[in-house]
Amino acid sequence: MPPPTFLIIGATGTQGSAVVSALLRTAGASPIQILAVTRNPSSTKAKSLAASDPRVKLLSGDPSSPEALFQSAAVQINGIFCVTVHGPPGAEEKQAQSLVDASLAHGVQHFVFTSADRGGDVLSESNPTPVAHIASKHRIETYIKQKTAGTPLRWTFLRPVTFMDNLTPDFAGKGFAAMWRQVGTKPIQLVAARDIGYFGAVALLQPEKYAGRRIGIAGDELSYEQACCVFRETMGVEMPSTFCAVGSVLKVAMRDIGAMFAWFEKAGYGVDIAAARKQNPDLQDFATWLKESSGFRDMGKK
Repeated sequence: MPPPTFLIIGATGTQGSAVVSALLRTAGASPIQILAVTRNPSSTKAKSLAASDPRVKLLSGDPSSPEALFQSAAVQINGIFCVTVHGPPGAEEKQAQSLVDASLAHGVQHFVFTSADRGGDVLSESNPTPVAHIASKHRIETYIKQKTAGTPLRWTFLRPVTFMDNLTPDFAGKGFAAMWRQVGTKPIQLVAARDIGYFGAVALLQPEKYAGRRIGIAGDELSYEQACCVFRETMGVEMPSTFCAVGSVLKVAMRDIGAMFAWFEKAGYGVDIAAARKQNPDLQDFATWLKESSGFRDMGKK
């Protein structure tokens, strides 16, 4: 019997690469095959991924043209991890829907879609939110449930919150911090991309356990001032930021991001962090992420 084969969309991106790493780590020495989809197999990230383990095979292609991916794979695919890329209105839906349709046509058994939390388990079912890229994920979830009803294709929805990984030492990270500051005293929930990878991997490896489940993923909940205190205590220096005016400009320039931060102020995420940690006791909180996974880990306290 051939080893289980998993197709990972966006394998060189933040979430996809985290899933690949977690699959290799969680599977141990088990004979699995990972088809890592990338648009540019000659990129440094792609080459590094291919060299990481002989069970990883690069698959060049565009997720928006899934039929070509299945033809290139030339093997039976057991499970798919799907992450959609921001684009013009309708682009995310088109990416996911065409992949779901192709998965049904080619006998895929399990479809893991990384969506977004929309206020907790109950609200997430009926609350698209006014944030365009989050609302698109709500529509994709609806499509998947309707399209796969009565078929052998099972699904799992991962619902992460805002990535800790958005906080970087460069200008983009400072801009994220400036927008966070403008939320005021209201906490926002955060997750390390590494931990999304964990849930993606275990869902693919244990489809019988995770089929039909909706999993909220968050590792911490902090206001901007609380995050600054954690950063200072953990790293021994102040958390980099920039002028609030820069945050305002960024929110106007990137309307979807601006809508997201406005939603944070009025409503926001509602993941049960304690429940998520029961499923994965190694979920990183903000301090752990800073020390172990962030771009700041080599600075400050030793």
